[in-house]
Amino acid sequence: MAENENIVLLTDDEGNEVEFEHIDTIEMNDEMYVLLLPVKEPDDGVVILKFEESDGEEILVGVEDDSEAQAVLDLYNSEIEE
Repeated sequence: MAENENIVLLTDDEGNEVEFEHIDTIEMNDEMYVLLLPVKEPDDGVVILKFEESDGEEILVGVEDDSEAQAVLDLYNSEIEE
């Protein structure tokens, strides 16, 4: 496979490494979010993660609130329509 700068490798809760394509990084309400698409299972849809600070380090956490995730998707869609 050709090297793609948009591919990120993340480790899930079970210790498995999963490749994602970085779609975009969005700021909303003073929070930063990343939109990722699973490389092996793109039909699973976009994954939205949020940057949070833990022990002085930035980590990515899943967005559990459906309305928050939808707001991020709506913002992304409005940005790509412009």
